[in-house]
Amino acid sequence: MAASLLGLGLTVAFGAAAQPSRPAIPDAVVRKMIELGLKNIHRALCDGFNECKPATPAEYEKPPITIDQARVAVATGVRSAFARWCGFDADRRSVAPLLRQLRQGKQFNERQVALLAVIHGIQQNITGDQLKAQGECDEATRSKVDGQLPKT
Repeated sequence: MAASLLGLGLTVAFGAAAQPSRPAIPDAVVRKMIELGLKNIHRALCDGFNECKPATPAEYEKPPITIDQARVAVATGVRSAFARWCGFDADRRSVAPLLRQLRQGKQFNERQVALLAVIHGIQQNITGDQLKAQGECDEATRSKVDGQLPKT
């Protein structure tokens, strides 16, 4: 069962960008994650150490991130859950590269980064709970996950 979850997780985490005509994570799932992220954005930090303001009706109507941007956060959340499950430093090898990319290459504002971080965290927790229910990460899975994580 762990191998099946690994296959699904790695497909989600690493295949989303590889299949633009056939996304690994359906748009409906990503839209739901955006909605959950907006409902919880007040738990994130914006502008340094200040809590973000709750989402506005306008943000629910037209979210400040795209489906594809949210899909990356969901996929990275899956990758981070696998990293933690297998004993890797997910913050350094999964989360930090995502945040670095968001802040440097994409020119996202702090609220957009916060929303993507919330979506990532929600997905990481969902996947992490599923993985914990499977028991321990075996060595073959650990090796596959290690091969997929950035070595930074």
